[in-house]
Amino acid sequence: MNILTNLLLNGFADSSFARLFTDMNWWTAAIFVLGIVLCIIEMCIPGFGGFGISGTVLIVAGIVLRMIFGGDLLMLLYMVLIALVLFILLFWVFSKLITKTRLSKTALFHTDSTVPTGRTEGTKDFSALVGCEGTTETALHPIGRVNFGGESVDVVARDGYIPKDVTVVVVKVEGQRVVVIEKQEV
Repeated sequence: MNILTNLLLNGFADSSFARLFTDMNWWTAAIFVLGIVLCIIEMCIPGFGGFGISGTVLIVAGIVLRMIFGGDLLMLLYMVLIALVLFILLFWVFSKLITKTRLSKTALFHTDSTVPTGRTEGTKDFSALVGCEGTTETALHPIGRVNFGGESVDVVARDGYIPKDVTVVVVKVEGQRVVVIEKQEV
């Protein structure tokens, strides 16, 4: 540590980079480092929550305090670059750790789709029902369910209300919307 301190003090003691560390108050450095630690904790927790916001505020506060207590524009640039390089380096290390270790198999990083991959009623093609007859399972107000040969389908009554247990005919299908009328009207 003495070699580094001597190099900093004797080698380029008048430079802004050396004065950034040698002239900094201990509590300003503590605020800056605590902000970086909180942002590191946020990298391990999904979302942008309290740790990330607090860490960002503390990093900015550390930079502002350093500027208030004898900093110059070059010191500002150095502190921003130090924070940026640290975050990029930590992000790279965490991404390598996550992809190369068992951590990637945990529920936190496991990203399977919750949408079914097979054909569901939401993607079913009802165009074959045009002209088919069925019996209402519920009263159509104008929406309800109709049984077409053992298959129950959500339908819309074209003319409004159709009571339960009435025979209906499909007159048109618009995507997932199956439109029916009473059989007597045909």
